[in-house]
Amino acid sequence: MDEESGQAVPYASVSFKGMTTGVQKYSITSLSGECPNILRERSLVTISFVGYKALVDTIDPGESVSFFMEADPLQLEQVVITATRTEKALKDAPVITQLISSRQIESGGYADVQAVLEAELPGIEFQRHGTSTDINMQGLEGRNVLILIDGERMAGETRGNVDYSRLNAADIERIEIVKGAASALYGSQAMGAVINIISKQRKEKAYGSVSVKYAGFNEKNYPAPDENDENYEFWKNLDRPNLNADAVLGFNLGNLHSNTSLSLHSSDGYQLFDRDSLVKEFIDPDTTIYESLREDPTSIEGESDFMVKQRFSYNFNERLSVEAYGSYYQRHKYDFYREDKKHEFFNDLSYGLKASLQSMGSASWIFSFHSDTYNKYDYLEKLHRKDINYSNDFLNPKLITQFNPGKIQQVVAGLEYLHESLLTDMFVYGDLIDKQASSTILFLQDEISPREDLDIVLGLRGGYHSAFGGYFTPKLSLMYRMAPLSLRLNYASGYRSPSLKELYMRWDHLGMFMIMGNEDLQPETNNYYSASLEFTRPKLNASLNAYINNFKNKIEGQWEDNQTVYRYQNIASSSLKGMDFLMKLRLFKPFVLKGAYSYVNDQNHQEGVRLSSVSPHTANLQMEYRFTRPRYQLTANISGKYIGAKEYHVMEEIEYRGELIEAWYPVHYEGYTTWRLSLAQRFPQGVNLVVGIENLFDYTAGMITFNTSTSPGRSYFVKLDLSIEKLYRSIHKSK
Repeated sequence: MDEESGQAVPYASVSFKGMTTGVQKYSITSLSGECPNILRERSLVTISFVGYKALVDTIDPGESVSFFMEADPLQLEQVVITATRTEKALKDAPVITQLISSRQIESGGYADVQAVLEAELPGIEFQRHGTSTDINMQGLEGRNVLILIDGERMAGETRGNVDYSRLNAADIERIEIVKGAASALYGSQAMGAVINIISKQRKEKAYGSVSVKYAGFNEKNYPAPDENDENYEFWKNLDRPNLNADAVLGFNLGNLHSNTSLSLHSSDGYQLFDRDSLVKEFIDPDTTIYESLREDPTSIEGESDFMVKQRFSYNFNERLSVEAYGSYYQRHKYDFYREDKKHEFFNDLSYGLKASLQSMGSASWIFSFHSDTYNKYDYLEKLHRKDINYSNDFLNPKLITQFNPGKIQQVVAGLEYLHESLLTDMFVYGDLIDKQASSTILFLQDEISPREDLDIVLGLRGGYHSAFGGYFTPKLSLMYRMAPLSLRLNYASGYRSPSLKELYMRWDHLGMFMIMGNEDLQPETNNYYSASLEFTRPKLNASLNAYINNFKNKIEGQWEDNQTVYRYQNIASSSLKGMDFLMKLRLFKPFVLKGAYSYVNDQNHQEGVRLSSVSPHTANLQMEYRFTRPRYQLTANISGKYIGAKEYHVMEEIEYRGELIEAWYPVHYEGYTTWRLSLAQRFPQGVNLVVGIENLFDYTAGMITFNTSTSPGRSYFVKLDLSIEKLYRSIHKSK
């Protein structure tokens, strides 16, 4: 039972281990929080459930006992897997790992993962770039941040970014974030961070849930469209409701398990107008250009998307299980250009197979095959026809084994093959051309615990790329505990081969400039060093992490020929330095305070001027209040995110004394803060109602660019989650 409310804790995991024979048995609690005492000897019982501290006690044969579980607001007991590919309590992970739980997602009323990450993590920004979204994390862009769904890669990228609309917040168990190079375990692209989104694994015999979120319109572009007008569909699509609807259905019948999820999403388009104009104060020559207030707005497209996922699994026995899964996703992006009678359309088909085998000894084996195909189209609105212009495909079989050669060792080894193909008209204008690349990888990791207070992790990844040959990426992690302090030291080498676009692109960007690949590019590598100190007490957890990330042959786009050509080049070297501070404090039982601060020093300079548009300072602050009673729970959360000032330089071609010259001018953006308020009310009948306000104090940027907020201002939302099986049982019980 819950220690505070006295409510039953259903579906908690229970492990019995005989103290004489060592025999282990497993069970889960029912809706009433009960499970049978199934052993015939005095046993060690371990009970665990998300959101609670693990409970360990002893129990005699046939004994009936009530256990009270204590909430774990600091989440230190929660199990994570991304840092080492093995299960570890968060407090024992040898690399600082940040965790966002399903409870945080549900009580916050979030609809997508992008909103979750922005609210919960410092040092991360999602910026508007043209018609798509770019991620920036600790000074690194999307091509150096690996995003996984249940440990699998996503196909389809724009400037290294995946389609973030695919990352729905429904049916997520947790999100694990590991900052720093992780190429030894996860390969190319994992040079700056890994974000692993892990789906829920339900245990109920039959379950179902429905979730609906509605937010007010950002802007009503066409308040009274005429259904008979030829532009009616165009008008309607730009004023779609801000609506998310999700449903999950599944069952666990004997050894067969099924999970089906459906998601529908739509958002209305809006336009942002500048209130400020730009003053360009050039350095050399010393001249100033005053630009008039821009009349053209920045347009944020309306969208509608749909996703369906299906997962089946079957347990042949206690040692062998198989899983098959698949998903289909599609998205329309409705722009403000009426004359061309077309808009962008995207779809994705993903499927895979996984088999898990537990040997008679301590070894386990996992074989998996994953396929993901992401397509982009021009959707012709009058003809209702889609013409493909891009198709990216990943094929990724893996074999991973885990075993314990001794009491103090745990080894993970894997063999992996990754094949990528890209069909696009960006290689040769007007023609769809296919390019391919593949890698074969072997990795090994050895976790050694010579003492209870010391963990050492050694890792090595060796690979062979079809275009660039062989490479190796080692890692070394050390964790030393001297309660209440934990010291972590990490070194990791990273590797990323140039993408197919970076190698072969020859694309005319709307007649404005050319984006050119470079077949002479070399893979970029990095060496990541970090040291962290963590302080833990029952009501306080705080950590300070400092890092240096040194890159060699880093791939960057550079302007050429009077800014008419944007070409990918290797930069000899570059460096990122920074620190992160994280703090969780339980002031007293109802109140939890969370704070985080991130500093990054991006040494990206050219000709003595700063090029990096990364904000050196970012921070998050949250205050959570929980009011718990047997038949009611209220969670109030107010959170703020601070994006510090940005200063960098931009080159532009100007006319000076009758000549065209290239000159630099400085750009400065003031820092800003946005706040969010949510109130979640949870009832035992399976009802969770969340109301809230996004951008509480109505912040909007005075001038809209790639480096500013594109928020339309304050908005209100309401979200309703229904657990069908709990609601049904509650109604049936009342009768």
